[in-house]
Amino acid sequence: GKSTYCNGMQQYLRLVGRAETLVINLDPANESINTRTGASTATASSTSASDAEEEKQGDGNGDDSAAEGDDRDVTLPYDTLLDVCEEVVNLSSVMDELGLGPNGGLMYCMEYIEHHLDHVVELIRTRIRPDTYLLLDLPGQVELYTHCTCVQNILARLTKDLDLRLCMVNLIDAHYCADASKFLSAAILSTTAMLRLELPAVNVLSKIDLISQYGELPYGLDYFTECHELERLVPFLDGVGGDAEEADNFDVPSWYDDPEYAEARAKTRRSRFFRKRKRMHELLSEVVDDYGLLNYVPLDITAAASVGRVVAQVDRANGYVFVGASGGGGKDGGNNTDPPSSDKDDEVNDMFRCAIQAEGAGWGYEQLADVQEKFMGMFKESIPELETKINQE
Repeated sequence: GKSTYCNGMQQYLRLVGRAETLVINLDPANESINTRTGASTATASSTSASDAEEEKQGDGNGDDSAAEGDDRDVTLPYDTLLDVCEEVVNLSSVMDELGLGPNGGLMYCMEYIEHHLDHVVELIRTRIRPDTYLLLDLPGQVELYTHCTCVQNILARLTKDLDLRLCMVNLIDAHYCADASKFLSAAILSTTAMLRLELPAVNVLSKIDLISQYGELPYGLDYFTECHELERLVPFLDGVGGDAEEADNFDVPSWYDDPEYAEARAKTRRSRFFRKRKRMHELLSEVVDDYGLLNYVPLDITAAASVGRVVAQVDRANGYVFVGASGGGGKDGGNNTDPPSSDKDDEVNDMFRCAIQAEGAGWGYEQLADVQEKFMGMFKESIPELETKINQE
């Protein structure tokens, strides 16, 4: 998830020389458990709004469970510059005091942060340094990016008052590629977020290392990263029953040609609901194609090379790649009061920056082939030498 991404990215950026990489937690539902014992207005909560409601219900079962929770001391996985859960507002206290559910409570929290942005900006301004590289951990609730302007207003205010160069990183679980309906929904959501937030954007297929657990994909991974001609996914809305024989990598199951199954499939496709559902997804795919803004970068957060490619995309999007080594990548692009770095450090930074500038704008076919070979088991049957090598490993 996004917290794992922030943690992994923080560690990676520190390893490549950006020592002052810190996270601003702007997700009121992303509470550390020890805030429950540290403040009277906070209760334990998980990183998602839906889980927070379940935990709240579980806390009401008896004093034993509450006492058991007080013994735990779990903090956020990353180092923070500001945690709104501890210093501004958190979801669990809002749910307890106002009687709201997880979704309504999170909407209230984000609007509360928007109305108290002066305090938030002042907290950040007093702690930030010229060479600080910031990661913002935002909520993942869809309504905040499709029906509400609070996130857009918060980011616009931070950009203006703190002179930040922000880039939106939108994480989509890679297993959505195995479900045509989910992937089309994710595609229209990604496009909507790009248009509404009005920021440079990098869209990421996260958890790519788990993609093989969700079955075969109807097309190669490059189809899902490039996001062209998404209407080709429409026949797969009913899962394996579409025009499966037209897919690139899809093995048609033995029961696909069963007469009874074929009759039931034909009856379903003649229904009014199916026709309207199909038409809706055709229009959604047409909207994404017409804008032509969308593409995805696969990410395995445990692989340094994969994280590095995402960093390269982000650095080009927010302009960090064009900042001189003396600027340190700070929020003002210079005016670094720290002692000058050594010639060796400058040389390493210059090499890293040149490598980023030289890399192409998207993933090449070689990188995609590596991902498909490693995580999806492709090419083994067509290349006997590769299959032998994998068996030996």
